[in-house]
Amino acid sequence: MYNARVKLALDWKKLPGVLIAVVLLGIAVILLEPFFKIDRSDYEKGASSVYRLAIGLTILLIYLGKWFFDVFSPQGLGYKVSGLKGALLVALAMVIMAFVVFIIIQAGSLYLTTAASESSSEIPF
Repeated sequence: MYNARVKLALDWKKLPGVLIAVVLLGIAVILLEPFFKIDRSDYEKGASSVYRLAIGLTILLIYLGKWFFDVFSPQGLGYKVSGLKGALLVALAMVIMAFVVFIIIQAGSLYLTTAASESSSEIPF
């Protein structure tokens, strides 16, 4: 008879790398958190938020490139990569890039609103 039990095998050698990736992606989300919803109180902190934005987006884009390399580089070596893995990576890339575009639009609106309020306060009349 066929044994239908599935054995879950954990590769303990990969655990530190996975933990580092999870921690770095968590840091990226924490850095980008102020840009999820911007209100009037964020306009005063607009200049200091640029560094958070740059570091958070850099971490996300580096990991997106790493994931693409991990999935598609074996094909260059002649190994077959499952179509499901490639499709899931493309879907994940679309979600992350939509998130990046959303964050950039939020940051742009924060910058434009802050610049407009500063320039209107300098008008002498």
